[in-house]
Amino acid sequence: MQDLTVGEPAFGGPQRLLSREELYDLVWQTPMSQLAKRFGLSDVGLKKVCRKHDIPTPPLGYWAKRAHGKRVFQPQLPATKGPQKLVLSVVPLAVEQPELQAEQAKALKRASEFPPIQVPSDQPANLHPVAVRTAKALRAAKVDQHGLKRVSEPGAVAVVVGNASVDRVLRIIHAFAAASEKRGFSLTEHPEGVQVLVEGTPVLWQLKETTDQTPHVPTKEELNWLARREADRAKYPYLYSSRSEGPVFRSWDQVLSGRLSMTLRDPSAPRWGRKDLIGHWCDRRNKLLEDYLDQAMATLATGALAIRHRHAEESEKERQRLEDLERQRLERARRDRAEKRRHFLFTKADEHERYRKLVALAEFLEQNREQESLGQETRLLRELREITGAMRRDLDLAAMNAEADRLQLYADETLPAKEPE
Repeated sequence: MQDLTVGEPAFGGPQRLLSREELYDLVWQTPMSQLAKRFGLSDVGLKKVCRKHDIPTPPLGYWAKRAHGKRVFQPQLPATKGPQKLVLSVVPLAVEQPELQAEQAKALKRASEFPPIQVPSDQPANLHPVAVRTAKALRAAKVDQHGLKRVSEPGAVAVVVGNASVDRVLRIIHAFAAASEKRGFSLTEHPEGVQVLVEGTPVLWQLKETTDQTPHVPTKEELNWLARREADRAKYPYLYSSRSEGPVFRSWDQVLSGRLSMTLRDPSAPRWGRKDLIGHWCDRRNKLLEDYLDQAMATLATGALAIRHRHAEESEKERQRLEDLERQRLERARRDRAEKRRHFLFTKADEHERYRKLVALAEFLEQNREQESLGQETRLLRELREITGAMRRDLDLAAMNAEADRLQLYADETLPAKEPE
């Protein structure tokens, strides 16, 4: 993907101009779920793009067969009369981290060694403790206007679900929690629910039932209220303005779909821009959420590794930032001391000049002194000698060095060495 021609910038980021052949090669080289992220799309969205441009995509199970050395079939790219070029927005790639990629590959290999996660068809007699706490929280939760119960409390998985899907949600929680513990992960409380600890790295776990939007059908109570209002309008028209003639009831209703989704999030990352999203799976037309649990478990392991590496990078950046701040502080202190030393020497130079002038004055007065009877002149000479004597002692090199040490004009000038970039 590094050699593709860059197209014109567009809203939301740069774009790349791809030929059908280039996208065809990419689709058959990289799993759709991974490749789609490069274009800011879901795997379904990228499949739609390929279908629109008549580009065949790998069938279900293709990558698993290929990974186990089985024979796979790759159809040829068919000819088309449509456009031969297509433009896709590109999500910037993170800096390649060979160490992280190697660790994630090991995590995926370990995940493949466990048997597939099986969700029981009936609720087990002994539910996993996390599922028990979630069931208790769901029983206590009230149904909102859309028929949903919302659970978001420590110890129970964060769930938004309708009553009809509660049993299924609990069975999924039971199976996924048990499978997590078999893999050495632990489940701990989070202020918003339950988090899975993967070698000490927390990942927030959430389940949700989606809703569909249907046109609102006024209820009998709403129709009766509307009839009364219209009767009042006809009887008291002066009480109603033309602005009150708009829609009376909501246009749409949110109804439960029965479709479930599961999300894994990084609780330490900001939620804006979906920067906290590790993985999201949901019921599809030909595949249920239960069929994605193994993929979710593998993503849980690799996502936790990515979180740890991000934290290590952030810690290193913070260390470098603090080190740079300390270096800047020491550099400012060094400059301040240099300025103080210059000021100190300039001051001593001025004092030395005054000393010389006073010594010259004393010599002049001594040479031109008249009789001892001139007491005033003698007192002036005595004071001059006292002043010049004190100044001479202050201008002594040892005295100046002692004063410089007292003022810390030559404190430690060593700065931390800056690491090469």
